[in-house]
Amino acid sequence: MSGIVLATTSLAFEQRARRALGSANGEVTRYDSEVMYLDAVAAAKDMASRNPAVVVIGPNVAVDAALGLAQALDEEHPEIEVVLVADPTPDLWEAALRAGVRDVLTPDADDAQIGRVIERIAEGVQRRLHNLVAETGAQHDKARVVCVIAPKGGTGKTALTTNVAVALAAEGNGKVALLDLDLQFGDVQSGLGLEPEHTIGDLAKVQGGVTATALKVFLTPRGDKLHVLCAPETPGEGEEVRDATVDRVVRLLEDDFSHIVVDTSAGLTEATLAAMEHATDLVFMCDLSVSSLQGLRKVIETIDILGFDRARRHFVVNRSDAKIGISPAEAADLVGLAVDVEVPYSRAVALSMNHGQPVVEAAPKSPAARAYVKAAQLFLPEDKRPAPRFLSFRR
Repeated sequence: MSGIVLATTSLAFEQRARRALGSANGEVTRYDSEVMYLDAVAAAKDMASRNPAVVVIGPNVAVDAALGLAQALDEEHPEIEVVLVADPTPDLWEAALRAGVRDVLTPDADDAQIGRVIERIAEGVQRRLHNLVAETGAQHDKARVVCVIAPKGGTGKTALTTNVAVALAAEGNGKVALLDLDLQFGDVQSGLGLEPEHTIGDLAKVQGGVTATALKVFLTPRGDKLHVLCAPETPGEGEEVRDATVDRVVRLLEDDFSHIVVDTSAGLTEATLAAMEHATDLVFMCDLSVSSLQGLRKVIETIDILGFDRARRHFVVNRSDAKIGISPAEAADLVGLAVDVEVPYSRAVALSMNHGQPVVEAAPKSPAARAYVKAAQLFLPEDKRPAPRFLSFRR
């Protein structure tokens, strides 16, 4: 872990931090200078000269001075993450987000919490540094960003994204984020039985732009492994979400999650295209109707013209057992992609969506649930794909 600077007058907090960080405490230094009250920019420069990964400000530092120092670090040394030790009131959280603070610790946090927060953020800095260096050399592990695309509504796209996200989270190979980019009519929250306090529409209104700390606050957890950024409550709020916000959200999610599953609106919107810039996998979905297949072919042709050719492509056919004159094999020929997963019609899927519990949890032995699990396993490394079995889901 890289160095930690404690900007505080409190010897007691320094002792607690050293104790909390254990064997890493030799890399902890305390910065106690009047400069941080008189010239935040100079203090930030002075602390940055010690090459810390994290600066912890407080306790016993006046809030105005602490926020001024945090903002100076954010503007002059954005590679350094800041943790604030203060009573986390709503007003303080808002000011801290604007100042670029990554997390807020309460002054009475126990040693375990202090160590956990500082180590997590320091390790994130190291991971980003490693990734930056690796871009010029050997390849490195990165988040799988899975964008699910359909030509029109009603194709089962949200059922696929919610079930895949839950199945990936159940595998325990890392944390999973689910991003609902159907900004007008997204309904991931209902399919997962969530009542979110915040949405991406609220996040887009945060002054000062989207930060890692802000994003963390606006995610809705579903168990320990799955976190969801829900769609806006109204179509009007959805229109306020800019492409730059989507781009920033996906970039930040890539730092902390092993998988990011993106539910999109029908067709190709600007928000969908912004997410696709980061995609490692594009999942094309339709049913066996002529209009759906023709629409999907046009979507793929458009994507080809736009140059999105780096991501892996997958084809999922929904209601694959429908007897309407077109087979999955014929669909593959029409679309130009081999079918990876066939999801059969199941009344259990509709019931599970209505009850807010994906079918992989509600009826894990059903053919539809098996198909969704198969789809989820497309995004696991081959050596980490489990043997065929029924997953054990925990909320």
